[in-house]
Amino acid sequence: MAERPDLAVVVIGLRAPAALAAAVRSVLDQNIPLEIVVVNSGGGNAKALLADCGIDVTAIDVEERLFAGAARNRGIAATQAPFVAFLADDCLACPQWAEIRLQRHREGAAAVASAVLNSHPRNLVACAAHLVTYMRRLPGLSARNAQRYGVSFDRKLFDRYGTFDERMTSGEDTEFMARLPEALRPVWEPRVLTVHRNETSLFGLLADQYRRGRRYGAYLRSIETEKPVRPFRKVFRDRRNVSKLVKEGLSGKDRIFARLSLPIVWLALFAKSLGASVGARYGDTTGGRR
Repeated sequence: MAERPDLAVVVIGLRAPAALAAAVRSVLDQNIPLEIVVVNSGGGNAKALLADCGIDVTAIDVEERLFAGAARNRGIAATQAPFVAFLADDCLACPQWAEIRLQRHREGAAAVASAVLNSHPRNLVACAAHLVTYMRRLPGLSARNAQRYGVSFDRKLFDRYGTFDERMTSGEDTEFMARLPEALRPVWEPRVLTVHRNETSLFGLLADQYRRGRRYGAYLRSIETEKPVRPFRKVFRDRRNVSKLVKEGLSGKDRIFARLSLPIVWLALFAKSLGASVGARYGDTTGGRR
């Protein structure tokens, strides 16, 4: 009999992009057996796309667009393995991504957070995009300075604390993890590496960061009983932290290119800060994210 997988991986797609196949392939290429399900929403035909690429996994196509929480929950419901991880269609799982996660879970961790690598480490715009979004998930960071995202969970947590909020356009993982007692919150495991495909054009970067900022501002608006205070400043002050985090989190040529991208980082942070200010005042009309 085939070994029953202990880790389920939910790959989340939006409109079945061509990149979805590469994301799924990176999971199939892991060196341990996995339970894999694709949840694609917003149109497109993930089943046909994957079949055309010779990939045979369970795929759920939903015509309506799902926010990330709803897509996560569909995947949780469609799998049975005792631990559950998630991967977006614009990401790739590095070698041992699954094995090391499962090792930490078996050692007793209820939730395991991961580090993120830049898809284009020699492109300055992509470096800037990576730093603005993932400066606190660089692989060299200490547990003290790292943000705990890209998390896999013990399935029992969903039975005990509920699943993800399906109404939130962003921050559904933050909201869920806030329900967990301190002892069950994610451990930082930088050996678990995910590659994120970053923007390589300046216009694309600024537009993307504005949208991210607006979603963040709308999130602040949704969790605070009063009008969020100074969301622009709350985001833009990150410019003070970038150099320090780059020094700790990167090395060699990756650090050099990251430092060269800092002027673009500040410009992108301005765009994100502007979006946060608008989102805090008017909410999010960008349609959410995966």
